[in-house]
Amino acid sequence: MRNYPVIDVEKTGKKLLRECELRGISTKELQQFLGLSGRQSIYTWFQGKALPTLDNFYALSRYLGVSMDELVTEKGKTVQEEGRVEGQNFTYDVHALIRRMMTYLNGLLQMY
Repeated sequence: MRNYPVIDVEKTGKKLLRECELRGISTKELQQFLGLSGRQSIYTWFQGKALPTLDNFYALSRYLGVSMDELVTEKGKTVQEEGRVEGQNFTYDVHALIRRMMTYLNGLLQMY
């Protein structure tokens, strides 16, 4: 029998925050994009106290350029299952590293 998958709200919130930070997206920018009256709900998501509605989650994934699956962390998943690589003294997110590299390359290409 399969286990019912449960979203880890705290880790998912941290992922949302990290993805926004990687792209330099502010809470004010998200507020405007999502048409929210205030930013408190965004802070609540980032703190892992609640999740966005399905509509907002979908809009966020499109705005960030990642799939909803990439943003959601399932409870009980290990670091490797979340697309991370561990070294002796470091851990980094492979997907985030690739996105950072692509953003940097895109910036270089726009300069020319």
